[in-house]
Amino acid sequence: MNGYTERIGDYVLTRHLGVWPAEFITGPRAVGKTTTALRHARAALRLDRPAELGVVLDDPDLAISEGPYPLLIDEWQHAPDVLAAVKRAVDTGLDQPGRYIITGSARNDLHTGQWPLTGRVLPMSLWPLTGRERFGDASAPSLFDRWNNEVRFTIPKEPPNVLGYLDIALDGGFPGAIAASAAGARDDWMRAYVDLAATRDLEELAPGSGRRRSPESLRRYLAACAAHTSGVVPDTALSQAAGLDRRTGLGYHEMLTVLRLIDDVPAWHTNRLKRLTSTPKRYISDAGLAAWLLGTGREALARDAHARGRIIDTYVAAQIRVEVDASTSGARLYHLRTQGGEREIDIVVEFGQRIAALEVKTSSAPVGRDTRHIAWLRDKLPPEQFAGGVIFHTGPRRYSLGDRIEAIPIAGLWG
Repeated sequence: MNGYTERIGDYVLTRHLGVWPAEFITGPRAVGKTTTALRHARAALRLDRPAELGVVLDDPDLAISEGPYPLLIDEWQHAPDVLAAVKRAVDTGLDQPGRYIITGSARNDLHTGQWPLTGRVLPMSLWPLTGRERFGDASAPSLFDRWNNEVRFTIPKEPPNVLGYLDIALDGGFPGAIAASAAGARDDWMRAYVDLAATRDLEELAPGSGRRRSPESLRRYLAACAAHTSGVVPDTALSQAAGLDRRTGLGYHEMLTVLRLIDDVPAWHTNRLKRLTSTPKRYISDAGLAAWLLGTGREALARDAHARGRIIDTYVAAQIRVEVDASTSGARLYHLRTQGGEREIDIVVEFGQRIAALEVKTSSAPVGRDTRHIAWLRDKLPPEQFAGGVIFHTGPRRYSLGDRIEAIPIAGLWG
């Protein structure tokens, strides 16, 4: 498999297979789920191939019993009974770790309460490629597992400037989009990707749903999400921006969440603070896709500070999302905002009963006043709970901004 880019998920998958009988890999279409799974499997059932599908349809229990293990069951939705076969294998005592890796449609994944493998499979999300996977060390522990290490951030000798970060964000993290961008075909790739989501994925997730589930309406809703990426926006506002009623908009939102094209970050709450909003922060899961949906590029973003901030914030959030998922400390991702908007912190991460507060600035040299929201939270929390604050920025230097708050170049996330 020459040319494979090592994923942070490779190490999560290795860890899970060492202790659990089955792993279910989720993630957006074309993110590399099958490619990664094949690196860990000793055998594969590729159910999009007629001959292998026929074997599974004839006798799914026999098909998965012959190994060798780990056995990849790819595109499981072509033979849904194979999930029941995995359930029976696990329930009858054949629960040795590392037996099954399952990939395929999001149609009945862990969002569905009646999914037959609930409680019998560990999920792992594979997201678009991060900067650490593209430019750094994918084998390093999660940022939140090495938080107490002074070298948790390693700054490259020549980190990008703001235009360099925009170029990286505009490429996105889909392997196909990165390759297409290098070949000058990024727009074509993105257009085909969205068209596929709006047609085939729409029909798979909402078969026969008629007028209220149209490809054009889904495209409009996805574009509305892109226009509000990194924003704290009510459901009704997203639906109105797409020209849809709230019920229809919620239906599309659920579908796009299952497809992992959008990701809602919940609001953080604590009894120590009052009047915090409960509205989630909305993200398109890939900054390159968000920019394409907005119809914006490098030159326009260089001139538009507001749009540039949304895209850079979306890019950084995508990096943190993967670090949170990879953590062994049960890290959870949130945002913080007071109801009146007086206080707002882009990202709050809970890990090991501690809190890290993270903000994103497109400036190259944040100053003391940029820390005021993080400092406010620091002073409201017990000292042992506040793990530290970071202002991620587009400049080249790492430096202190006060008590347990520092400025870090965004490229420090690649260390």
